[in-house]
Amino acid sequence: MEASPEVDEQVAGSEAATRRAGFWAWPAILLAPVLMLLSEHFVPAAEAEAAGQHDTSVLALFQVQAKLVIAMAATDLEEARKQLIELDHYASTDANTAALALVHGFIGLENGGREAVDLLLAKRGENPGADAAFLETVRSAVLHGIDDAGREQLAGRVGWFAKLAGTPGNPGEAPEGQEIRTSAMVQTLLVGVFVVVAFFALLAGAALLLVAFSQRAGGRLAFAFDRKQLPAGILLEVFALFLLGMALGNAAGWLLHWTLQPLISLGALVGALWWPKWRGIPWADTRRALGWHRGKGWFREIGAGVVGYLTILPMALIGLAMSGILVKVVSGLSGAGAEAGDGGEAGMFSEPVTHPAVGWMLGGWQEKLLVFLLAAVLAPLVEELFFRGAFFRNLRVRLPFVGAALVSGLIFAVLHPQGWMAIPALTMMGFGFACLREWRDSLIAPMTAHAINNGVLIGGLALLLG
Repeated sequence: MEASPEVDEQVAGSEAATRRAGFWAWPAILLAPVLMLLSEHFVPAAEAEAAGQHDTSVLALFQVQAKLVIAMAATDLEEARKQLIELDHYASTDANTAALALVHGFIGLENGGREAVDLLLAKRGENPGADAAFLETVRSAVLHGIDDAGREQLAGRVGWFAKLAGTPGNPGEAPEGQEIRTSAMVQTLLVGVFVVVAFFALLAGAALLLVAFSQRAGGRLAFAFDRKQLPAGILLEVFALFLLGMALGNAAGWLLHWTLQPLISLGALVGALWWPKWRGIPWADTRRALGWHRGKGWFREIGAGVVGYLTILPMALIGLAMSGILVKVVSGLSGAGAEAGDGGEAGMFSEPVTHPAVGWMLGGWQEKLLVFLLAAVLAPLVEELFFRGAFFRNLRVRLPFVGAALVSGLIFAVLHPQGWMAIPALTMMGFGFACLREWRDSLIAPMTAHAINNGVLIGGLALLLG
């Protein structure tokens, strides 16, 4: 009696599901971040784009900090001046230096304001490649005021900060000075509310985490993730194809034409998901292994993601503390090296760790909306599908939970553009999302937590930047 075609297909699918990942998968996974790094540092267009995005993002963060300083100056000018001087080591570009000088002038030219502006601009002017003419224009704008045409031209380099310059004959008062001070006070209030809410959310998350540990130890908390669920081996290939496609897309976009980046990346995403089917594994099995299912229902899984996000906050705080220590150590070593006369520049590593999306938020409402959709919708869907769906599933077959969560979190962190000093913070975030995958199996919960995190950060930044 001959076997039916359906039986043959089931047997073939079973054999494909149990096979190990191809030998090429891990080399491809390790090659992808190296390819991205090499492209950013050795392709002139990529290097220039990365530098420009970084400078714009730092300028956006300066804008938030500047408003806090301006609000402080209304009640304690001396302390505001001290806080602003603490930011002087961020003056690594002409635009950032100009922005700081304009804030010094706005909070007051008396009581050390003029001296601070002169010193800041003179120090920047000593750097090779500094635009002396631009710095002199900024100095004149701060100390003597600027007309409307000059202000518009200055805004092309420093954006919002051009509003801080006074007018000819009245350099100490900007045309929109009162509106700027009012906005700064409102922002300070919003930051205060955010800090209070974040504090109580952190306490709630710590309490929930303790309860989860207690229930897990007592056998009352069940984890839905089944490490024996197949397929697993081929999902490493899925992850490798996805990463390699992203890396090749970036390289092609920089070397040939920018339209190739989204085309190749989208093709890699679709091709990676189609790969198991092409290798003989039914889509239903792949989808289940990826966690692409409703779990115990949409509402329960989304609720688990909301609650789970609170438990991730203490983990994120640990990661942020580790990144903060790393920044302090590297900044101290950099400063010590400069003082020792080794040619380094003090503070060269002390700029804030940031993301290109921060700079994109300086655009209009259309740009802000697009960034929000990318960060709070697309990124959680794609990143969780491949990092916690495919990659974590494969790692979990061989590793205990902590090992699989840390490895997937580390790769997740390395591939983000915030820089290597942000790796501890991002690794702990990835670890937290893996906890939700282990708890629920369904990707709805980690996707929800990821979306909340990105949405809060981007939405809050949009409010602060105005």
